[in-house]
Amino acid sequence: MPPSLHRRQVLGAATAAISATIAGCAGHGPHMEMRETSDSDLLSSAVSTIPADTTSDRLRPIVETIENGTNKRNSPSPEPHPRPATPVAGSSVDRPLEYDGAYYTLSVTDTVELTLTKAEFRVEASEPRSDDATNAVEYETLSETDSAALRGALPPETGEREYESAHAYYDTQAMDASVLVPETEYDAIVRDGQRYPVELASTEEIQGYTYRYEAERVASTDDDFLTWLRSEYRFDLSGLSDDERAIVTEAIEESRYVGDEGDDGFRSLSERFLSQPALERDEETGDWFVRYDGSEYRAELRPPQAYQ
Repeated sequence: MPPSLHRRQVLGAATAAISATIAGCAGHGPHMEMRETSDSDLLSSAVSTIPADTTSDRLRPIVETIENGTNKRNSPSPEPHPRPATPVAGSSVDRPLEYDGAYYTLSVTDTVELTLTKAEFRVEASEPRSDDATNAVEYETLSETDSAALRGALPPETGEREYESAHAYYDTQAMDASVLVPETEYDAIVRDGQRYPVELASTEEIQGYTYRYEAERVASTDDDFLTWLRSEYRFDLSGLSDDERAIVTEAIEESRYVGDEGDDGFRSLSERFLSQPALERDEETGDWFVRYDGSEYRAELRPPQAYQ
């Protein structure tokens, strides 16, 4: 089955709150809203955009996965971040991605539980570069994990402190390639002509995970993406009972249908949605793409089943 999708957000807004749809579903009690949708609405709401010229350190692993086809990430969390397009209907996953005019999905092809080394670094403000500073290393020559660890801290934003903290998670392979862990071979990093003192403040062994991501291009144009979206996510809402049809009619004409936990008609109607892939879904609410009586709708649902 195809994956669930989240709403479109520019991924740089890492701290964005819950999407407008889910906020709209946040009322108490079971209910459903159905709004007719269009191609432009789908393009603006069913995919996340990564700017082609992004300089975001958080987005670089995703961009590298898209550009290289694969990428490996270490994490202390049993939940991969970013969450991929897992092929389970209704699972809570991240959205498809639009990057440089094409559309992609991410998937995790391998997950390994293992011991990681968490390394904490302190990066100080730049200091005058000395010709005899032989214990400095160029940033561009660092390993992938070393450079990713320090990328966001060069230059450091120290504020009132004397340094900025940074950290990274190393598996055995990453440590073998590192010049900073388990012992620092250099005491400064040179980037863009500036020399930044770097100290390995601490290391700690933790239980963690290695995730291997793959990116798949699903469409190269807007029209192709809409075709893919309809093929993977849209379903026909048909063969309804009189009670179910009355609920759908009210959800369309009155903007919202409000039920209760003992509403058998609403419960049976909700089962139709819950068995289908969602554009967006969490434990209590969801957003589906349906065709009903020849028109396309976005259906926002908080089912009675959420109150079991």
